[in-house]
Amino acid sequence: MSGIHEIAGIIHRRWDCLDAIVDAPGPKGELVDRLDTPRSTLDDIVRELEGAGLVAYEGGKWRATTVGHYAHDSYGRFLGSLDDVQAVGDILAPLSDAESIAPAMLNGAVPYEATDPVPDAVVQQFITRIGDADRIRGFAPRAVSGYADMVPERAAETDTTVELVMTEDIYEQLTALYPPDDRPAAQRESLRVFHGPIPYEYGLWIGDDSHAGLVVYTDQGINGLIINESDAAVEWATEQYEQVRERATPVDEGMAPNTDR
Repeated sequence: MSGIHEIAGIIHRRWDCLDAIVDAPGPKGELVDRLDTPRSTLDDIVRELEGAGLVAYEGGKWRATTVGHYAHDSYGRFLGSLDDVQAVGDILAPLSDAESIAPAMLNGAVPYEATDPVPDAVVQQFITRIGDADRIRGFAPRAVSGYADMVPERAAETDTTVELVMTEDIYEQLTALYPPDDRPAAQRESLRVFHGPIPYEYGLWIGDDSHAGLVVYTDQGINGLIINESDAAVEWATEQYEQVRERATPVDEGMAPNTDR
């Protein structure tokens, strides 16, 4: 393992040079110009990369070895994953219960951070995905005013069944704003509503068995979403949803509650 750590350290320190050689093999003089590095300094850098088996001098040019190409690709993807980790971390920052989110939901997740001037517009990422699924299941401990009515509208338009658990106070607030009897029949039939306790600060949904998403709120609205299409993420999210759903009660408001569970 120490050897791997040593190579990782060399790639980190000498990344600019390795990246330049992978991009375009060349003689040392050309590399000096491209990297704007003194020749004596470049001598030390190339020697270190060569000693690690990452580059070799062939045909008058410094070239990446097979190991060098693989190491460059792996490290590049690692740097990209760190960017995603940072973005996901920024989205989850408002949560005090972030430890309840399993690594399976975070590994490989795509972050969608809310941005000005309309931070809540990021919820469109969820609204759009309603139309890509036959069935959406989820829970919402909070609601974003101005977007709540879009869920039944989108579900009815795309013939998608939405099963949603919300807290009783949120349900009462939303029904006051959007009375169920005022909705077209297609919207009432598409939405299955339950109310009950939700022990998490974040919202969650599962689209069919193809993806899972988290919604992170702030006092002002939405901080962002993370969406993950991995089987492990969908499995974890389904378990979370089912635990919440088991303690919820179907709402009898002329909608179609799913009482088969």
